[in-house]
Amino acid sequence: MHAENNENEEVRRLSHEYVPAVANGSVEIMGIARARGARVIVSVRSKDERVDPVGACVGARGSRVRTWMQQLPGEKVAVVRWADSPKTLLSNALAPARIDDIFFQKTAHRAVIFTDFEGKQSIVGNDGSRLKLVSQLVGWDIQVETG
Repeated sequence: MHAENNENEEVRRLSHEYVPAVANGSVEIMGIARARGARVIVSVRSKDERVDPVGACVGARGSRVRTWMQQLPGEKVAVVRWADSPKTLLSNALAPARIDDIFFQKTAHRAVIFTDFEGKQSIVGNDGSRLKLVSQLVGWDIQVETG
């Protein structure tokens, strides 16, 4: 459900180096979407119900995620909770944007997200790069509709 390439392997390697819960296997990286020099989205899940996977990766006051960003100059790193449900995974990846509903066209492997104008701006971002990365992360083409 997620894409993987050599550039993403750099992010995976850094997570093992800087996040103890990833290194010891209690947190698993499920997907990475990256626009080199701009933004990275990493989806994670916990193998231990006592460990918050996002918190373990972000660290106290963002300390671990800041270390990742120092190693990836110019890239913002977002960590989101993985979900087996495509609807939940999309909601997690697009937070805090308000999503009214998501409709899946399974044969076309497309998700249509319904939101208000502000939500659409938040989801799409300034240049559409956020939407492209979320699409890459979840493995669905994404269309955003308002109204």
